[in-house]
Amino acid sequence: MENIIFGSLGFVILTLFDLNKVKHWNNKFNVLFALGVFFIVLATFLIYTSGTSDFTLDEPYRWLVLVLFIISLIQMIDALFGALPFKRTYIEGANNTLINTGWYALCRHPGVYGFFFTFFTLFLYSGKWMMLYAAIVWTLFDILHVYIQDVYFFPLTIKGYKDYQKETPFLLFNRQSLRRFQNTWLKGELSK
Repeated sequence: MENIIFGSLGFVILTLFDLNKVKHWNNKFNVLFALGVFFIVLATFLIYTSGTSDFTLDEPYRWLVLVLFIISLIQMIDALFGALPFKRTYIEGANNTLINTGWYALCRHPGVYGFFFTFFTLFLYSGKWMMLYAAIVWTLFDILHVYIQDVYFFPLTIKGYKDYQKETPFLLFNRQSLRRFQNTWLKGELSK
């Protein structure tokens, strides 16, 4: 349980990173993004490597789950790091650009899907119930984090964000956003 709390602190640190973008306390606080991610990754590693598995899937299912894990991880990484200008978003922490194509045509926070499925498939692959608890708790923290970003931080740090909120759903995509995503995908602009 300590590892779940440790990983949850990562979301608090990520929120402080976002708050620094608004308050402009100090550019050195931009390191908080990397620190928050580190807390989550380390907690995941500690859960994955601690103790024995509570159950084991048969070999063909483990391979299927591994493939789904890789797909989920790639989607999350692409949504958070491929589709967004990395340096401006995570290092400089200022002058963010509105992205409304690719994953961000689908919904305003598409990384949440990859995040949940990455941890859910990791639970199935590891066979550890603690990983499922982490998947649930951390996904709830992730949703809370993106909600705070959506309501407070992004309208102040991303020009045109309020208009983007009107045309693109928060998390639950709709027919119109699916169509925009499909058009973006067909144009090869998934990570642009």
